[in-house]
Amino acid sequence: MTKGEQLMGMGKKFAMAATTGALAVAGIAATGGTAFAGTDGQQIVIYDETHRVASIKIQGFNQKGQPTTACLATPGYETRMYGWWWRDSMHFSKWTDKTCGQNGGAWLGSQDEWVRAWMPPSDGDWVGIGIFKNDN
Repeated sequence: MTKGEQLMGMGKKFAMAATTGALAVAGIAATGGTAFAGTDGQQIVIYDETHRVASIKIQGFNQKGQPTTACLATPGYETRMYGWWWRDSMHFSKWTDKTCGQNGGAWLGSQDEWVRAWMPPSDGDWVGIGIFKNDN
């Protein structure tokens, strides 16, 4: 192999490495990202004191402050919503079915909560939301 062929081979390797690096950065930028404990939102844990709620439709803001909606099945007294980071005002609609009313469940009422965007790391990254009463 001549020196020119070696240099051309190295140039191709460098170009491939640069392209791979650029794609990796673009992939990270395209994802929503995650919050870090206590800094950009909190994960929530639902405590159903009524033992009647099978799902909760959550409307609120994610760690970036963007409006977000989710349906969370709540099969027991304590239900954690892993991987979702919430902040600021949140609205909860409570249902008797596991699909937030999509399969004909009865609406049990709603409640509003506030989740702090920032908490000291010593407080962890979970915020408890208690369901103490239902409207129906």
